[in-house]
Amino acid sequence: MTFLMSEEAQTITIYNLRADTLEFIGAGDAYIPSHTGLPAYSTDIEPPSAPAGKVAVFSKADATWSLVE
Repeated sequence: MTFLMSEEAQTITIYNLRADTLEFIGAGDAYIPSHTGLPAYSTDIEPPSAPAGKVAVFSKADATWSLVE
């Protein structure tokens, strides 16, 4: 899912990213006022489950997740 601005305020699940590495650090609900975007360093695209020893890292360039050690 790609976030689209709306005429209506909305509460959605976002996935928070570490600012320097873009690693997934947690999920939560965010209130998004009308005509605004997502908070900094977050996405609405759900990350994959990461097995032990790997972390999910987000690519802003193509809006995808990858698993890295």
